[in-house]
Amino acid sequence: MGHKVTFFPGNVTVEVQDGETVLDAAVAAGVQVNSVCGGRGTCGKCLVIIDGPAESEQGTLSPEEYRLGYRLACRTAVHGDLSAFIPEGSQVSEHQILAAYHGRGAPELTPLTEVRRLDLKAPSLEDNLADLERVTCALGTPDLLVPLPLLKDLPRVLREGGWQLSLMLSRQDGTRRLMAVEKGAKGIANYGMAIDIGTTTLAAELVDLNTGRTVAQASDYNRQLVCGEDVLSRIAYAEDKGVERLTELVVDTVNGLIAQLCAERDKQRRFHSGTCDDDIASIVVSANTSMVHMLLGLDPTHIRYSPYIPITNVPPVLTASEIGLRAQPDAPVLCVPGRSSYVGGDITSDILLSGMHLSEDLALLIDMGTNGEVVLGNRDWMIGCSTSAGPAFEGGEVSCGMRAMGGAIDKVSISEREVSITTIGNARPRGICGSGLIDLIAQMFVHRYLDKKGRIDTATSERVRSSGRGMEFIIHQEAGEKPIAVNDDDIAGVIRTKAAIYAGCSVLLRTVGREFADLDRVYIAGGFGNYINIDNAQTIGLLPDLPRERFELLGNASLGGAKLCLLSEKMRKEALEIYSMMTYLDLSSSNAFFDQYSSALFLPHTDLGQFPAVAERLAARPRE
Repeated sequence: MGHKVTFFPGNVTVEVQDGETVLDAAVAAGVQVNSVCGGRGTCGKCLVIIDGPAESEQGTLSPEEYRLGYRLACRTAVHGDLSAFIPEGSQVSEHQILAAYHGRGAPELTPLTEVRRLDLKAPSLEDNLADLERVTCALGTPDLLVPLPLLKDLPRVLREGGWQLSLMLSRQDGTRRLMAVEKGAKGIANYGMAIDIGTTTLAAELVDLNTGRTVAQASDYNRQLVCGEDVLSRIAYAEDKGVERLTELVVDTVNGLIAQLCAERDKQRRFHSGTCDDDIASIVVSANTSMVHMLLGLDPTHIRYSPYIPITNVPPVLTASEIGLRAQPDAPVLCVPGRSSYVGGDITSDILLSGMHLSEDLALLIDMGTNGEVVLGNRDWMIGCSTSAGPAFEGGEVSCGMRAMGGAIDKVSISEREVSITTIGNARPRGICGSGLIDLIAQMFVHRYLDKKGRIDTATSERVRSSGRGMEFIIHQEAGEKPIAVNDDDIAGVIRTKAAIYAGCSVLLRTVGREFADLDRVYIAGGFGNYINIDNAQTIGLLPDLPRERFELLGNASLGGAKLCLLSEKMRKEALEIYSMMTYLDLSSSNAFFDQYSSALFLPHTDLGQFPAVAERLAARPRE
């Protein structure tokens, strides 16, 4: 028997079966509810207020929250028509999504699809080449692949156009395929999309492939968020309920971006008419291996279990219609190749944009997001690994944590016992995001609110008080409002995350007999990495204690690398070369990683000698 569930704000209604959860209903309706754990009932983020017949467990809710009517969407079964109000703290609002990047440009314009204009000589008794051969000779591509419908239409197009025509060709694996043909020399609209599909957010660019110019950018949340914050949660969701819904959600997100980009382009093209979906002739996707599987509808289950083998690291070039994307039906969709289950095409794109694979300098690349991927090397060799960083830097598993949305505290400084904050959008503080957490913990440590183990000093300030999970430090509080505070458990989670990333870097260096001091360059990739304060990240032991000039922030390098592959055949070949030359080091059973991780579970590290600048900073500020 079906029941209607209506979500507010938004007034969105969906029908679900008796016994399904409110979170299931949210997934079906495409309503974004903050669900870090993917419905396992452990994160306590998916708060809703229910009006109607439902059965709920208290779960992680406090007695007071339960008494006030709050319920966990993932632990509330629907038994009749009901309404679900999503409080502000559980809503997913506008996100600070980085689409900018810095790095190499395409060396030449050889896009995935190109438009050629031909002015042919009409046939005669002396020049009796057949229509198709006349075209392929003029193109210089005798092995051109031609779909039968276009071949049938070719005689009409040639003769009605007075032997002038425009053709669209796709480049795939060294071959050319005819995609469209039009009479006359007016040309064919030829636009491509570069897309970065992240676990949390998506960013895309609409590119004029005739000029290489970016026309518009757009970004959005990955609508899969309702199925879990990280890839393991989503793989577990796919294992339990099938990959189909995850595929629908990510395809829906991409199509939403296409709609945004087309609308933005329409504003810039005064005389444009109709939709521009069919103008999109090729798409390049840069994503981690799990996201690629879910986009293509491939079962990601084996990624989760030893020996962690995906279905493919180099997916075949498919068409937009096969995937369900709003573009030309035959538009090629190229996924940038990844190296392993946990070092995907997004990291290949990072490397491609940085150019570290072409330099003799020793470089370390760190991509910090929901997971932490690290690559070490130069033009002669590269070795990469992935660490289970967890969602702490995305605001997950932190009691007052939130994603980088409006109202998130993104910068913190402490001076003379005063705490100064800024928020995204200058909005009223609602919680704290990853960059703010790094600042906060670094500042608390320097000002002696924390000891080396990350425990809050009970005698330091009136901001420190006891909580249900140890001591807590109040960051911000407004009259009559619940304080925004971090506790011992929250800080321990961030320390575990930074320890995993730093340990991954250490193991890669030790594997090849190098040290941090040997590094010529450290690249920081990813939207989150672009906003961190390097000094504060070094203070907590997340980044190595090296001179600031050795660090380079790439921004959204995954998107930048996707655009390079969209525009240049040379870049597409380089992406495959990066895939071929990189060695993957699995850390899951590495004793060396465990040792380095254990040593990094302190602020900044058990060996303060690795952080001389931090040691000087601490010595200059005695206990107040």
